[in-house]
Amino acid sequence: MSPEAKKLRYNKHALPVAEIIGGVLNVRPLRMRLLHEDIFSQWHKIVGRALTDKCRPRRIKGHTLYLDVSSSSWAHQLIYLQEEIISRVNKLAGTLLIASIHCRAVKKRELKAGESENVTAAGDIDEELVSETEARQWQEEIATLVEDPELCDLLRRMRCHSEARKRSREKV
Repeated sequence: MSPEAKKLRYNKHALPVAEIIGGVLNVRPLRMRLLHEDIFSQWHKIVGRALTDKCRPRRIKGHTLYLDVSSSSWAHQLIYLQEEIISRVNKLAGTLLIASIHCRAVKKRELKAGESENVTAAGDIDEELVSETEARQWQEEIATLVEDPELCDLLRRMRCHSEARKRSREKV
């Protein structure tokens, strides 16, 4: 049997990696978890640098985004900004992910302490742990292997997330 015929015989039942991974990633709980991770990791882009110090996303349950806010006055201010935040979050997610926001005032030191806690517990990605250069490099590596741009971006985010979690454990 020629090598070409042998190769055809073995590849007859092979599936493209994008098909296999795409099917796994389309499982609703995983897709929703990745969307939540995206919201948490890009929070500074959603609300801006000024509000990043004042509020942090704690969790998303149902269609409600729960925020920890530095004071009750900021929680009150966020009532006026909630429609804008909801529309930005939903635009980033590409779907109706958030319908309401619930704010909880916490002490400023709890808000800061919650940041490092979120890296390990809630899965937020600390930008100091994974640089944009690394993320771009991983994006290029993945792009050489996977043709689908959406799948490529999803795999990059997963790699950034797992690397950030690994580095945060090493940091402690």
